[in-house]
Amino acid sequence: MKKKMIALIVSLLLFLILFFAGYLYYMLHSDMEVRTEIRPIDDESYQTLGALEYVDHPEQKNFRNLLFTFKFKYSDGVENIQTELTEPFSQLLTTDVYWSGEGFEYDDTKRKEYTAKQEIVLYMGEISEDELIDLLNEGMFIVTWTEDGKEKRKEFKIGETAIFIQ
Repeated sequence: MKKKMIALIVSLLLFLILFFAGYLYYMLHSDMEVRTEIRPIDDESYQTLGALEYVDHPEQKNFRNLLFTFKFKYSDGVENIQTELTEPFSQLLTTDVYWSGEGFEYDDTKRKEYTAKQEIVLYMGEISEDELIDLLNEGMFIVTWTEDGKEKRKEFKIGETAIFIQ
């Protein structure tokens, strides 16, 4: 009986130590995610597109939505988060592919989460998926921030974060 009690106490202490270590790791380390999703455009969005008479292949299957998302969950020591694209999507994709787009950035300091999003409509009538990835690979998404008084920087190739969703 005494051995079981000792084993139970040791197991409980080990669990508490591992839980506390995991919690500290989560609180002290930042987590970044960059994702570029390319999916077919829905019927409603297609109906709102204008100037279809200016393209050779105005069918709905030739238009896609590109959703670029950056999320940065950060710890207490992080401040002054800045993001930039080496080239805006409109220039990166050229006027032949970039149809329209909008975006925003938001820093939720209470939840310690920074978000940047861009939603873009693409015209893919004259370009393949591989060619689109090549265009996206020309652009870099750069994040800079200050952590515990030190300047930090991370770069992401946009094309490497792209996935096609059917």
